[in-house]
Amino acid sequence: MTDQANDAQETLLTQQRVLAKFGGLAMRSLDLTEILTEACRLVGEALHTDLAKVMELQPDGKTLLVRAGVGWKPGVVGEATVKAEIGSSEGHALRTGKPVTSDDIENEDRFTCAAFLRDNGVHALVNVIIIGAEGKPPYGLLEVDSRTARRFTEEDIAFLETYANLLAAAVDRLRMLDDLRAAVRDKERLLQELQHRVKNNLQVITAFVSAQSRRTTSPEAKAELEAIGHRIETLRLVHDKLYAAGELERIDLAPYLSELCGTLLKFHGGASTNVHLRTDLEPVHVRPEAAIPLGLIVNEFVTNSLKYAFGGKRGIVGVQLAMAEDGTATLTLWDDGMGFDGKPGGGTGMRLVNGLVGQLGATAKWCGEDGARLVCSLPRETVLVVPAPPAFGP
Repeated sequence: MTDQANDAQETLLTQQRVLAKFGGLAMRSLDLTEILTEACRLVGEALHTDLAKVMELQPDGKTLLVRAGVGWKPGVVGEATVKAEIGSSEGHALRTGKPVTSDDIENEDRFTCAAFLRDNGVHALVNVIIIGAEGKPPYGLLEVDSRTARRFTEEDIAFLETYANLLAAAVDRLRMLDDLRAAVRDKERLLQELQHRVKNNLQVITAFVSAQSRRTTSPEAKAELEAIGHRIETLRLVHDKLYAAGELERIDLAPYLSELCGTLLKFHGGASTNVHLRTDLEPVHVRPEAAIPLGLIVNEFVTNSLKYAFGGKRGIVGVQLAMAEDGTATLTLWDDGMGFDGKPGGGTGMRLVNGLVGQLGATAKWCGEDGARLVCSLPRETVLVVPAPPAFGP
């Protein structure tokens, strides 16, 4: 085999290695600058040139910015621009979609060349188009420049076109990711705005119900309006927690139930003067659609205890939330009041609790000895597993 054949084979192997190496980076990296810069470095290595650059087509469709490059003097990469005019090699490539080569730009009479090329000692160049996504304009051009006059072969051009197509796929992938991220951010912003509006609307409704309760002279109507107000406040607190935490898909029950119980004690004023609240709440995350019925269950139990369990005497109302190793959770509500015989009363509140337990797919056990106790077992489908934060060494 001749030396020339050996050189050609070695060049081909080098180009294949470069394509494989760049292909891996192009599909792995999320950093466009890293991809473009490494593309320039590797293509220069494959074609044995000193200089390479990626020129990005700007929104005006007429200007190319040197977005990345290797081997250039300061002031070129990220700063230098070229007008994609008819009389330039860049303009011809973009207009025709075909590669452009110049063996010696000093004697080139077909195209004009940018001044920074000569300032950097360029004598020969080849550029190929970096196509855009379907229906969109090209991303720009990949150009390889040499400080010595040389002829770029058909094999060189074919390699560059393959290489530029890989680069185009990487650019398109990152642009799609950016579009998806922007869409997610817009969705989260809209959902947060919706949560905020719902929270404010519920606050207005709560104030309206409270005003009606103060005006009414019927004890029965007042009691019903107050119960409705407490239930609406339970809903408002869920939306308040979601909005404050910036979370749209989950809520931590521990701070939510703690605040809800404290709010109920304040609502009931005199009835809660001698009642102490005891909470033992582990972090348990659920979706908002599960947090609302759980909050209503707590509201009904605590409200019932404050009204009927103690008869004006001292007492304790407890709320316990525990996570099990099997991914289930248990909500235990209790008081040390008068309790009940047999089954709990069949009033509106208790019927609501039983309906909410069924809605959650949970199970409930009541006990009326030594006070009232309700144990709700939440299935794994209700409980969200939140990854623990990474541990850092000393």
